[in-house]
Amino acid sequence: MPDIGKLLWPRSVAVIGASSDTKGLRGRILQIMKGHAFAGPVYPVSRSEAEVQGLPAFRSVADLPGPADLAVLIIPARFVPEELERCGRAGVPAATILSSGFAEETGGLGSSLQDEVRAIARRYDMAVSGPNGEGFANTAAALCPTFSPIMEAGAAPLAPAEGRTGGQVAVISQSGGMGFAFFDRGRPKDLSFRYVVTTGNEACLETFDFVDYMLDEGKTDVFLLLLEDVKNFATFDRVAAKALRAGRPLIVSKLGKSEAGSRAVASHTGAHAGSHDAYQAVFARYGVIESSDLDEMIDIAAGFLAFGTRLPLGKRVGICTSSGGAGAWIADACAAAGLEVPPLDAATRAHIDVHLPSYGTSQNPVDVTAQAVHKMGYAEFARLLTSSPVVDGVIVVVTAGSPRLLLGDREPLARLARESAKPIFMWSYTRPAEACVRLLSEGGYPLFTSARNCARAMRVMAEYRADRERFMCG
Repeated sequence: MPDIGKLLWPRSVAVIGASSDTKGLRGRILQIMKGHAFAGPVYPVSRSEAEVQGLPAFRSVADLPGPADLAVLIIPARFVPEELERCGRAGVPAATILSSGFAEETGGLGSSLQDEVRAIARRYDMAVSGPNGEGFANTAAALCPTFSPIMEAGAAPLAPAEGRTGGQVAVISQSGGMGFAFFDRGRPKDLSFRYVVTTGNEACLETFDFVDYMLDEGKTDVFLLLLEDVKNFATFDRVAAKALRAGRPLIVSKLGKSEAGSRAVASHTGAHAGSHDAYQAVFARYGVIESSDLDEMIDIAAGFLAFGTRLPLGKRVGICTSSGGAGAWIADACAAAGLEVPPLDAATRAHIDVHLPSYGTSQNPVDVTAQAVHKMGYAEFARLLTSSPVVDGVIVVVTAGSPRLLLGDREPLARLARESAKPIFMWSYTRPAEACVRLLSEGGYPLFTSARNCARAMRVMAEYRADRERFMCG
């Protein structure tokens, strides 16, 4: 296996086809890279310009003043094999090919070009991603060799502010635009992304090669995968088993379920979608979590990042709310997701009842009323619910439009998140303020705005625990 570390963690980068025209893709790649604080040198390679965006340019990788670990190729497809060969001779160990015009094109020329790329990569033992990808982002290295506008400087911080608890997620996607869409939607929820890697046609390296590398690296806790096909099922079997043993969930959307979707993936990356029933069978074998909704995938990841080491033992949920209507809403969502909302045991109810006005109820959902929440805060009621022997996880219904109540409850909430043996989710029925998202994230909680996604996340976390225990014992 080529050294994927040279691709994702290069000390220096050559951009082949770099341009000063920042309105075009070739110029935007370099502009985006320069907008982040990557520590190593970046060498524009251009046959037509002596200087590109303020950096001295070189006519060939053979002319660089120092070695390049990574080559970023954004040139017409017909020239890619020649340039990749030149990179191999110059000792460049890794490349990401953003150019299109390979196996996704009709006719034989694109496929033959892709075959040449594969042969060159093997000959020089190069780690090659693509072609027809959108590059990648390594947030820890502040390296973003991509033309995705999502990664432009100032569009969104690459990482959460210091103080956030929880793990890191990696996105690996055959679709470039959709790959960076996960980052775009997940960062406002304060998810911490370690990598976003778009693999395109996967002529050389495929999705599960990257998963394998990241599992060995040990810094990624959850994987979000957008698949059009699996190129090598032997690799999938080995890596999916490895991920399940390590307790690192794979959350997957498999495209091409329909006839129209199969046509789309074939024209997009040249992929053969295959039988979805067959994919579902192999996914079930390794506890792979399947979803067909981008936001749901992000929300499931958020649940695992916060409480992946404290998965629910079962599917019984306790609900705490200050709004009776919102409590009924989330209870219905839990039932629809296959969760149980059982009546609480008498001992837990007695501990809760002493804090409730006469118009509250401790039955489950526990309607603590706005009056009791203003007096006691959310944390105390959530703590009492987690102590119930008939509850495997807790959902606290909050109104996160204003941080006032949560600010007053900050320390008790943070302490509860650290000490609770059961997962605790927050669902806001109002649009959350940015300060509330940050406060809860720093406290160790996932904040959901979709009742359906909140309930589904709790269910799949319980199922993942059961799948993993069954796998480890089998």
